Amino acid sequence: MRLDNIEFIKLLPQFMRNDKAVQGLAAAVDKIVPTVAEKLKAVSTWDCINKLSEAELDALAWELNIYWYDFGADIAIKRELVKNSDMVHQSLGTKWAVENIIKTYFGSGYIEEWFEYDGEPGHFRVYSSNPTVSNERLLEFVALLNKVKRASAKLDGIFLTLTGEVILSAGAAMHDTTIERYEAKTATI
Repeated sequence: MRLDNIEFIKLLPQFMRNDKAVQGLAAAVDKIVPTVAEKLKAVSTWDCINKLSEAELDALAWELNIYWYDFGADIAIKRELVKNSDMVHQSLGTKWAVENIIKTYFGSGYIEEWFEYDGEPGHFRVYSSNPTVSNERLLEFVALLNKVKRASAKLDGIFLTLTGEVILSAGAAMHDTTIERYEAKTATI
């Protein structure tokens, strides 16, 4: 027996099958369950996002109206955008939504709001430590950022903060060029 052609009456104990009310209820369940089963197939898509092809991800993003979705992005980024789309939709215009998009596209990053750097009210800065960010990716990111941030929020800039290890040697030397003279005086008694 499958959910798309269930015969609920056969699942009931024998003593219940002759009751007219139970038969009516079983017939109703037979009509309702296939519809629900069809809708459950969509839920299984969420379980398989890591297995979906790029074309399937693109179609799903279009279906879900993920308007910050980049169809030219790497497949790993596309997967993350689809996975997080519901949470981002719920929090559009918030710092969290913007930081989520920053981390998805750049791999790392955060926002500094105007009051954290003495800027103008409603302004913010974006920081990332990803050295592979190019001008082309920055322009794409700004376009996507405008879809997720508050319309009244103004971007002051995108800053790349690079860190690394450098072998640093330091030394110091002192050379005294003053001459000290000592006179020996003898005392006579």
